[in-house]
Amino acid sequence: MPWCPLCRNEYIEGKTRCPDCDTELVSELTDESKEEPALYIPTEAELAELAARKAAAARMTTYTSAKTRHSETKSSAWTFLIIGSIGFFVITLALFDVITLPLNNFSLFIMEAMFIIFLGISGVSFKNAAKMLDEISMEDCLETRIKAWAKEHLTVGELTAGLEADTSEEMKYFMVSALIRERLMLAFPEVDDAYAEELTENFYNELFSEDGNL
Repeated sequence: MPWCPLCRNEYIEGKTRCPDCDTELVSELTDESKEEPALYIPTEAELAELAARKAAAARMTTYTSAKTRHSETKSSAWTFLIIGSIGFFVITLALFDVITLPLNNFSLFIMEAMFIIFLGISGVSFKNAAKMLDEISMEDCLETRIKAWAKEHLTVGELTAGLEADTSEEMKYFMVSALIRERLMLAFPEVDDAYAEELTENFYNELFSEDGNL
């Protein structure tokens, strides 16, 4: 399993760079890197760079839940079905001279074929939406497991044990978030990066809001 020589975090196979500090991962830690390091305090410039990098990564890897994708797919299916049905009905009436449209027969056939394609797309979309129901169920089950794990393993006391009393809020956010994400990925390696980022953000906000509790 790859390791980050700076953060000393372990990641799943396939990762090549640390998502927290952008350091190239190594196959194993050396004896020196396994020693307990002194608490690293990044400079303001390093914090600003890290913030910009994490913001850019969040924009590129925004997590979309299965429920959201299911809703969007189903909405798209209904749109294609309604437009395709109305268009097919109107063009069919025009082809049989029931109504008159300012189009020649060739154009009408082209439009008829287009609306038939719309109906086909709607059918495929409804089928894909139905397949997503199992994915939603699995996602809900995983989320339930993660929340139960978080209640037991993520506490303010443990997450802030290595921080000085005068640590700034920005520093606390980056250091605690990195620790939450590390523990989350070790406990649930099947969670992808975008979902891990969203969960980390949510857990941090719940733990450190004025009256928040997991």
